[in-house]
Amino acid sequence: MKLGSWLIARGKITGVQLKRALLDQSFYGGHLSSSLLKLGYLDEPTLGAYLADLFQVPYVGTEFFQDIPPEVIRMIPEHLAQKHQMVPLSVEAKKKLRLAMMNPGDILVMDEVAFLTGLQVEPYVSSENHLLDAMERYYQVPRSVRETIPLADQAEGRQDPRTTRRQMMEASDAGEPAAAAAPTGQAASDEIGLDGRPLSAANEAVAELFTSGAAPLAPGTLPAPLPRSLEEWREPSPALGVTAAGDVVAPPAALPPAEPSPPPVSVAILSSGEPQATTAQLPSKRPVLSLVPTPSSVSLEQTSERLKHSSTRDEVFEAVLDFCAGRFSRSAVFLVTQAKVVGFGGRGEGFDASRIRSVVVGLDAPSIFSHFLTGSEFYYGPVPGLPANQQFYRGLGMSPPERILLVPVQIKERLIALVYGDFPAIRREEPDIALYRRLVQKAVLALEILILKNKIAMI
Repeated sequence: MKLGSWLIARGKITGVQLKRALLDQSFYGGHLSSSLLKLGYLDEPTLGAYLADLFQVPYVGTEFFQDIPPEVIRMIPEHLAQKHQMVPLSVEAKKKLRLAMMNPGDILVMDEVAFLTGLQVEPYVSSENHLLDAMERYYQVPRSVRETIPLADQAEGRQDPRTTRRQMMEASDAGEPAAAAAPTGQAASDEIGLDGRPLSAANEAVAELFTSGAAPLAPGTLPAPLPRSLEEWREPSPALGVTAAGDVVAPPAALPPAEPSPPPVSVAILSSGEPQATTAQLPSKRPVLSLVPTPSSVSLEQTSERLKHSSTRDEVFEAVLDFCAGRFSRSAVFLVTQAKVVGFGGRGEGFDASRIRSVVVGLDAPSIFSHFLTGSEFYYGPVPGLPANQQFYRGLGMSPPERILLVPVQIKERLIALVYGDFPAIRREEPDIALYRRLVQKAVLALEILILKNKIAMI
């Protein structure tokens, strides 16, 4: 259940208050909870109860973010903490990492943290404000402008625009005229617009902001005609002439288009000696050029360069997907975590990113994925008609293909991911399995480098 509906169902806020908070969120950005807290419609204990009920994990307040050891902060790189809005809190018995997150329901993020740190992740949930404050304090990540908009100067008699907007909405809800919500001592017509000028300014004054500097046309003089084609627009149009008396002379009107000339006629002499008129063959119309080039397959050398410069696990798997995209009908990467397979991403016709990420297949039942629990190096062939396989393809919204290729990604004999590709029935050539195994080996090296870099930062 969404936060607004949850609060209204429990009588914590009214519909009018939710509407004001949504308006504030649309103006300043951020999450709805931040707007509700800022407007005073929501307190932290209520927000904590909602988040704990939503994610089924404990809620942590501001006291948990005090005095976090530097060695714990270094376990999560800055770019990863900022991307997923998470802050490490503590390490228990050198085996468990307590992690405060904005979305602890994202198991892919938790798996990435466990992969980089080598620790079991214990998730906690916290509010956006607490996480942003902690990231600013420990990672020196400045809060965005939308979160730090200063209030108006009350000493100069100017009222906070958010207060003015709230008064106007309250007046409209109560059936009062909107002008009654204007601040004391200031007329409603004196409100400042987005251009920095009063809304009561005359149109002539506003028009001064957009003057182009060109001399105005004389009364009764028509402007130059607009071009009627792209070629005419590209040609330099004749400028307006000005006589000695100051009169503006418009360019001469364009002549009407000439009638198309008939195709040239040639005379052919037949074998009988009688002439016959024939029409010359005109050249065929030039084909329209396409501005979108045909996509080409990414080479293994280009993928190697991307893997060398990858800074996150996601970048490694995205490079693998881009390499496979031009060689399979459909390709995907599935992550192996907590004795189940979870979709990461895919390419190809009929593959929807949201459906792939929602796919979860347990490894306790026989399937095309459980085949690799015995240490197989790859699988190429048809899809076995097992119930788990049928459920897997139903989740993807497609029928099983003719043939598939699966190559495991293993680090120190631990299965962490699977590279998937399938082929249509009309394609009969065999895939270069050795090529994809080389690709996976390069990806494994890139992932091991990321782990070592993170361990260096943790020491």
